[in-house]
Amino acid sequence: MNQRQVFPAVGALVGVLMLSGCGFDLGKVDYTEPEFVGFWVGDGAGTVVALGEDRTFTAVGVPDELLDGAGSDVPAEIEGTWKYNSKSSADHVELTVTDADGMPAELGELPLYVADGDDLFFLPDQVGREKIMVSRDR
Repeated sequence: MNQRQVFPAVGALVGVLMLSGCGFDLGKVDYTEPEFVGFWVGDGAGTVVALGEDRTFTAVGVPDELLDGAGSDVPAEIEGTWKYNSKSSADHVELTVTDADGMPAELGELPLYVADGDDLFFLPDQVGREKIMVSRDR
């Protein structure tokens, strides 16, 4: 086979595999929201995130770098609602912080990225150089 014959043959094979349901695994794993319910604890920093079945959360010890935009009146414990977002390029649990009256707070949304089924992480510097890991508390 010459080069002109190889490329269409490979394309046809990939097409047949995709149509038959035998696609290629590109490393993206889809989780479901119930898999994230529970307590997530950080190493040494005192970060604890509790994700409830009712899609509410509480968190203590969230890195200051993530809370800087909210001013100096950020409580030691934040709370709000959460949802799993797998539609973006990076799977994450989206934490929507609410204030005392249940309305979205000035702080807004904090992404808690998915490393795997047992580890999540905050990215305080948004460049990815530092990760604040929290692991499932069993």
